[in-house]
Amino acid sequence: MLLENFTAAVPGHRCWVHILDNDTVSVNGTGILSQDAVLRISIPLDSNLRPEKCHRFLHPQWHLLHLNGTFPNMSELDTEACVNGWVYDQSSFSSTIVTEWDLVCEFQLLNSVSKFLFMAGTLVGSIIYGHLSDRWLMESARWLIITNKPEDGLKELRKAAHRNGKKDVGDTLTLEVLTSTMQEELEAARTKHTVCDLFRTPNLRKRICLLSFVRLITGDDAENFNHDLQPSFLFMA
Repeated sequence: MLLENFTAAVPGHRCWVHILDNDTVSVNGTGILSQDAVLRISIPLDSNLRPEKCHRFLHPQWHLLHLNGTFPNMSELDTEACVNGWVYDQSSFSSTIVTEWDLVCEFQLLNSVSKFLFMAGTLVGSIIYGHLSDRWLMESARWLIITNKPEDGLKELRKAAHRNGKKDVGDTLTLEVLTSTMQEELEAARTKHTVCDLFRTPNLRKRICLLSFVRLITGDDAENFNHDLQPSFLFMA
């Protein structure tokens, strides 16, 4: 769960732009325009005056080169989705499932689906293996004694003693001896506990608080986790 904060990180990204990112045909390669200028005519700005992550201009907006710091209403210009894919910032993460499968913009929901499937698998696995664990415990002598089946528990103990070469234990291992030995556990089994009992003793209280803190961290959303870590991203060299 903690690893998902890195494997499913969402790095900075923008639309792939033909005149900027095409290795064979690029106006930037001629030295006529800077990367800032090419980006300005290729990708609209969002409300924070940063390049949009999910849209690009349908055609290069050459007139934007002569605005001298002023910005027109970008909603009036023709834009399109990132039909040719995205360019990702690799300064923090060289590769994640988001960059491998382009789980951004209109496909961002699939990132949440992967997390849902993981949590669903955890839930189903807990139920299945919890049930299998209870089936195994039902065969143990301790479980039989605690569930008011001391005679069956005594038989299981005698079988275990016989398999371990302790054949003479059968005479000394009686129901009275077994009951007195496990008196403390039997009393504990009859006691009804509540959630408040988790915080009664100092050691248990400390462990519960630490486990809760770790669970909160590992369950944090990967996108929110990486939101403050993303550097300002404009270009890929």
